[in-house]
Amino acid sequence: MIYGFVSSMDGETTRVLFRSKKIPMQNIFHSGGLGKLVEVLKNGDVVYVISCTRFLSVNQVYGFAKLCHERGVTVHFVAEPYLDIGNGKQWRPAVAKVIASMVESEQKAKGMMAQGFKMSDSQWEYTYRCFELMNLDILAHLFSADGVLKRGS
Repeated sequence: MIYGFVSSMDGETTRVLFRSKKIPMQNIFHSGGLGKLVEVLKNGDVVYVISCTRFLSVNQVYGFAKLCHERGVTVHFVAEPYLDIGNGKQWRPAVAKVIASMVESEQKAKGMMAQGFKMSDSQWEYTYRCFELMNLDILAHLFSADGVLKRGS
């Protein structure tokens, strides 16, 4: 089966792309329903995601990609082709190392901030979300089609 993964950032352009890939509407999952998508994925399935920025955090991208790799599911990141996995293609060790270190840095920074600042739960939630979005943007820029890997630097 072919699936799509979207967020509130996606609009008509995404729908046109998904229609061209013959993805039925019932196979398009919103970012809030990632768990439901994971439940149905099995060996041989394909998931199209416009960008890694559709996930909530780098940790979620990493976990989803790892799960898909283990199940034999192909994932196409349209804007970040260097993150694609499946059909015998997996992340190069250097790519996996960068993403794992981003996840680790995110967790460490959250822990350090929690020890250094006193804020309400809602303030912490907002602060963490901003940090996660920043890391997703960095990930997207690093692995985009014209990103660092394309330029070789």
